[in-house]
Amino acid sequence: MHINRFLLHDFFRNHRLFAHSIVPAFAVLYGLVGGMLVPAALAHPSWPEELGLPQSLDRNIRLIENDGFVIGYDQSLGRAAWVAYRLTAVSDYVNRPRPPFIDDPRLQKSTDTHVYDGPDYDRGHLAPNYAMSQLYGQVAQRQSFYYSNIVPQRPRLNQLVWQRLEEIEIDDIAPRHGPLWVLLGPVPAARVALGDDPKGDGGSEPPVAFFRIWIAHDKDGAWQATAFMVPQSVRGDEPLVQFLVAIAAIEARTGMNFFPALSETEQAHLENSPAPPRRFGLETLACMPARYAPRWRDRGAVRLDFDRCAIH
Repeated sequence: MHINRFLLHDFFRNHRLFAHSIVPAFAVLYGLVGGMLVPAALAHPSWPEELGLPQSLDRNIRLIENDGFVIGYDQSLGRAAWVAYRLTAVSDYVNRPRPPFIDDPRLQKSTDTHVYDGPDYDRGHLAPNYAMSQLYGQVAQRQSFYYSNIVPQRPRLNQLVWQRLEEIEIDDIAPRHGPLWVLLGPVPAARVALGDDPKGDGGSEPPVAFFRIWIAHDKDGAWQATAFMVPQSVRGDEPLVQFLVAIAAIEARTGMNFFPALSETEQAHLENSPAPPRRFGLETLACMPARYAPRWRDRGAVRLDFDRCAIH
């Protein structure tokens, strides 16, 4: 069975009453026959098939496949809703030059980069440059510099807290608990549902926070997960355990179902409570100084103090 996905998308966009009443039920069927919505059963090497790729019934998500990672791209907001990738230990380091940031050639609309013109926001990676270049090669690294994988992050978030999470997951957690799967993305300032953004400018406001989920098998083969939600307004030296949240709280803020192939009981077990700090050894790594902390020693009114972090 074939459905013209472009005509169907236009129909949803132009008939809001239909989109808000019938589309939630119809979207499940639509996903199963290969439409724009991401079906739960669809597999990708970057994400475990038994979990199902993240799914939303009220966001216009397009799947973008890359070497080493997959993007669920929100076409209303004009940025990724989520990115997923698989980590293992890095065996041999390869020095690769950083590519330039460029538009994703698979997207028709150019990215508005004015938000990056001043000092307020960095170009923040979702799938990390280091992990993609070392585990998946030059093509994956180049794709990680497409704006489809880039989000506006405050400098203290990008260079301090986000960098600490990236370093810990590939240097410490993946070698001991891997393979480790990572699912991450922005928390939008406001939800933009399918058909609710006729001007197409819903992505003009930067995200208010970002989520990151680590998931791996425990020693008995069961799934275990740790989830973070980090606001834009961080100091940079906070203990990482401060940002632990329940996965269900992230789903509520983003309108996503992250593990749609699991049963309701399995989802509840993974999602309804924050992970304990000891999981994946996080409590021993939570105050590790950021690689770029020396840059911030005499910068700004807030001075970094990772010893302060350690005593919290």
